[in-house]
Amino acid sequence: MISKKIYVQSKLKRNVFFVITWSVLYGSLNLYWLLLGTGYPFQNGDLDLFSAIITYLPAQVGGSLFVILCLFGLLVGVEIRRPKRMIPRWLILSYLWGTAFALILFVPDSSLIAAIAYAFLFKFDFNWQMLNQIICIIGALSFSFAALAFQRKIRNACEYCGRSDNEKPIFLARWGKFITYIAVLAPLPYAITRYAWSLGIPLGVDQNFLKDFSSSNPIHHIIEWTFGSLCIVGSILTLGLIQKWGERFPSWFPFIGGKKVPVLLAVIPATCVAIAVTSAGFVFTTSFIAVEFHLVSADGILVSQIWGAVGPMLFWIPWGVALGLATIAYYYRRRDKCCHCGRGVNRSISNNMQIFPS
Repeated sequence: MISKKIYVQSKLKRNVFFVITWSVLYGSLNLYWLLLGTGYPFQNGDLDLFSAIITYLPAQVGGSLFVILCLFGLLVGVEIRRPKRMIPRWLILSYLWGTAFALILFVPDSSLIAAIAYAFLFKFDFNWQMLNQIICIIGALSFSFAALAFQRKIRNACEYCGRSDNEKPIFLARWGKFITYIAVLAPLPYAITRYAWSLGIPLGVDQNFLKDFSSSNPIHHIIEWTFGSLCIVGSILTLGLIQKWGERFPSWFPFIGGKKVPVLLAVIPATCVAIAVTSAGFVFTTSFIAVEFHLVSADGILVSQIWGAVGPMLFWIPWGVALGLATIAYYYRRRDKCCHCGRGVNRSISNNMQIFPS
């Protein structure tokens, strides 16, 4: 029992250590950018409607906000590690979760999901701005993991698995299948639009728009087919989160047929896509609202046909959120007995497949 208690305590301390480390390093970077003004990643002089929210702030304002944010991260991290805390629990959790969501929604733009898609066309475009977005996403994950471990400690649950002696099924256990279907269907409007454009069908736009769009990008037919197909393939793979073949490779797979699918093989890619899609969807949605309410000028080829060009991306926030929740449900369903607290049972495919119809 003593060793288990040591393990449980070390989980929170380790996650808080990541928060403190990220806060010190990224806060120091922003302080350097504030003092010297070189290398600041959010102001590039070529802002457009689909830039991240933070990009619209002046460098001095944005840099100062990050310095303050990271300073609070350092203070909160030190406070959590103290035996007697002066800051209320709700305030600590509000800061941790709020910072995590802010780093995912307000910092990244559509470039990350675009880079993933263009990689399938063997076109790689990676720069310092994209690396900075990844650093912020890592920070968001660090803050969210610390918040989750802190919540578990508050309710006397295992900080590794979240189980407790009076454990109740989480809502994802009841709604996981429905949420997964949302994640499957949400990308289809975008895929249908891209297929239509590749065939020369002006779905949601006028013919002149499609002609101008084709002239500005001669290989757009290949790009549209690729992007649409990636959405369809993603939808099919998402179904694996609630299907038998998502837990055990089909028998016709060479070498690995019939073997269990490693949990992280599904969780890590799905999590990355969920974060990238949610971030891009937030940018597209805010841009759509800004144009519709005349908060910005409606100049540009895409903005002139906002409903057809950007409308399908309004489903991206539900897509990303649903995919993230479906991935969590998949992880919780497939996890084994906790090796730290001993709670839970060893999962067996044969007797724990109630989610699948017989």
